Amino acid sequence: MSAAEAPRLIFERSGGFGGLTLRAEVLGEELSADELTALQGALEARSAGGPSGPDRFQYDLTLVEGGRSRHATFYEGSVPDALQPLIARLKGRAVPG
Repeated sequence: MSAAEAPRLIFERSGGFGGLTLRAEVLGEELSADELTALQGALEARSAGGPSGPDRFQYDLTLVEGGRSRHATFYEGSVPDALQPLIARLKGRAVPG
């Protein structure tokens, strides 16, 4: 499978006080088994709650594979525990975009 065909995860963090959007992409093969399990659960849930207060962050996750995409949105304060390590890792890789 070529890199163009490999599943990829697109992460966007928006909102917050400055309203800056940060973005990161990772190939599916870069995800650990635990991260992949948490991601699959998140995509099934699709979203969790609304913003828990002013200036909170919104996290958008889109998994693109096989010509189709699945999306989930989570808000700061309502990210499932199992997904928090992946979100933290993606925030560390994210750049303005």
